[in-house]
Amino acid sequence: MKCAALTALVILTSFADCQDVWRQKRGAVHNPICSHVTAVTPEGFKAMVLVGLSQNLHQSTYEELIPLVQQIETAASACCDEGASGDCSKNELDLFQGAICASEEVTQKNHLEDCCAKTEADRHHCFLQHKKRIPRGSTFHDVPRKEKCEAYEKDRVAAMGHFIYQFSKSHVLLQPQVILGIAKGFEGILQSCCHDAHIDTCFLEKGTAMKHTVTTRIAQLKSICLVHEKYGLRVIKDKKLVQYSQKLPQATFEELAKITDQIAHMVSTCCKGEMINCMKERKQLVDDVCSKDELLSRTKHLAECCKLSIIERGGCIEKMEADDKPQDLSEKDDSFIKDKDVCEKYAQHGDQFLGSFLYEFSRRHPELSIQMILRVGKGYEAILDKCCKTDNPSECYGGAEEQLVLAIKETLVHFQQLCAAEKTFGKEGFEEFMLVQYTRIMPQAPYDELMRVAHTIATVTDSCCSKDESHLMPCAEEQLTNAIDETCSETNPATINEHIDHCCNESYSERRTCILKIQPDTTFVPQPFSPDMFHLDPDMCDMAPKQLLATTTRLLYDMVKLKTTITDEQFLTIGTSFLFMKAKCCTDADKALCFKVEVSHLWLCLTRGTPIEPPTNKFVMTGKEISASENYHMLSRVIAVRFQYREVT
Repeated sequence: MKCAALTALVILTSFADCQDVWRQKRGAVHNPICSHVTAVTPEGFKAMVLVGLSQNLHQSTYEELIPLVQQIETAASACCDEGASGDCSKNELDLFQGAICASEEVTQKNHLEDCCAKTEADRHHCFLQHKKRIPRGSTFHDVPRKEKCEAYEKDRVAAMGHFIYQFSKSHVLLQPQVILGIAKGFEGILQSCCHDAHIDTCFLEKGTAMKHTVTTRIAQLKSICLVHEKYGLRVIKDKKLVQYSQKLPQATFEELAKITDQIAHMVSTCCKGEMINCMKERKQLVDDVCSKDELLSRTKHLAECCKLSIIERGGCIEKMEADDKPQDLSEKDDSFIKDKDVCEKYAQHGDQFLGSFLYEFSRRHPELSIQMILRVGKGYEAILDKCCKTDNPSECYGGAEEQLVLAIKETLVHFQQLCAAEKTFGKEGFEEFMLVQYTRIMPQAPYDELMRVAHTIATVTDSCCSKDESHLMPCAEEQLTNAIDETCSETNPATINEHIDHCCNESYSERRTCILKIQPDTTFVPQPFSPDMFHLDPDMCDMAPKQLLATTTRLLYDMVKLKTTITDEQFLTIGTSFLFMKAKCCTDADKALCFKVEVSHLWLCLTRGTPIEPPTNKFVMTGKEISASENYHMLSRVIAVRFQYREVT
């Protein structure tokens, strides 16, 4: 297990430790493999190899991978010695895949015989396709908790090694440096909480925060690949140009245009699953950025990130806050509207001119979301296409600024209303509210999928509404757009309905706003009503509050699915009548029959628009006995407040 200890050591110490010494010892040797080995510490190299093996060899155990880690590290290190063999001039993938194919047992167990029979590019492609077929998880399940403390304190190296192994197996297309960063955060929580006086609270708070951070990060990386696949490099370049123009308002357009070109190329490589080339391009990009002394002298946060270790720099740059705007930067740049030669510049320079518009607008507005700014850019392009064909272009696009202000205000108000609704409902109530709204517009979608959508929206809203207003829109729209990207890719939108299909095929920045405009689906034909479809039975009389909430949520979904045009008043009927139904039937001699009769009565009243009279019996709710009639009116007031916010969807 000595190798296992070295493999996981990278999580327990800094990636930068002894790196200069390592480079000095091997500095005289130059070949591709040695360059890759010396880019990180020896321990860092082994950790990344463990990630790569875990992602490719899904059937192998952690213990079976350790000898391969050692073998690859030994062969790679030999390439840094004087008199290194000619094989060291080959592609790094040849070393990695050659070690795998040299083991007949590993090859057979992971069904790689066909791949290992190939050579060079054909073998690389075969391995990549094999990895893409491996089942993978999309969520973060292994949240740090107190049960992990004993294993961690008994053998911290093995505990962290197993975490890297398991997480890599579940996320086979995730970049190794991202996985190692997550592992480092996982260990940090164990170190912080295992001896905390309030251990349960510590793990709950820190574990929940980590789960949200990891889930958000994975969604970001997945989304960028989905955007690349569907919309191509231009949208990636525009998105990154906006992002870094906001973060680095001191940088010039030319500097950022070059950086975004490099990022776009890296995204293309990484999204293909070529992890070694991905890491090399990422390192080269960060090295190039951090070598620009003149740029660093004009920035604050970028300069601070570039002082970190080679492993930490990239993540720091991605997460850094926006620098202060230059003192001489005007509030707005009127030249793109008022200059007489706007149309001439657009005709001559096209995308470059539009890019400069995005740059100037973005560096002035870090409080806006990337998607909002891309919509502004798209609108500006449409205005130029229209107005530059007229005899008086400046008069034609004279009202553009007023339209822009209105569009920004509408988007901000939308998110403010979401926050107000979430505050009124509470997270669970808001999640239920979102379920109702999205069931109305896509009743064809299964319950689990709609619950996932509702839960994601509620989680994003809960997280982003805690931020100040200058961060609200960037936080909420970015994360909600990522969720839409994932939903549109994992579910064939054409199987839901034409409206969802249309929105999923809209431009990148317009998807979310398109979905907001969808009206309830009146073309959906539900299955005929039957009391059996509502899953109500005597067991619910003894359900815990959490189970009961799930049951009421499912009832709400089933009811809305049967009638997507259900009114707000009828929503009130569902919410209150369920409690009456439970109170009545749980005391009835034949509970099962009672539930069937009452749910049929409820549905009949909903379809006919007949009001439901509250029962006259008393029942216990929230610890005190109140009349059903009093409870009816109390709940009606609560739910009525909820549905005052229906316009926010």
